[in-house]
Amino acid sequence: MIVVRNVFHCHPGQAKNLVTKLKAAGAAMTGASVVSNARVMTDMSAPFWTVIFETESDSLTAWEQAFQKYGSDPAIQGAMAGYMEHVTGGHREIWKVE
Repeated sequence: MIVVRNVFHCHPGQAKNLVTKLKAAGAAMTGASVVSNARVMTDMSAPFWTVIFETESDSLTAWEQAFQKYGSDPAIQGAMAGYMEHVTGGHREIWKVE
């Protein structure tokens, strides 16, 4: 199993708006069986306005296949529309669960 952690750094005051979008996207991804255990986290001791979107997948191959489906799913597209208006940058971490 792998954990994929997308770390977003938001414009000041915009984290709440991104959280709303990511929760909707996570529900759509989980409902479509694209990923499991989608969760959204916000900073308590990280740089201000940091939002993390974390999901689990059986393998890197399964995640890559699912990631390609994201772009064609209208529910996910709708949930994520305009998300870059809230974000200044970020990065992705992929972890293997031992």
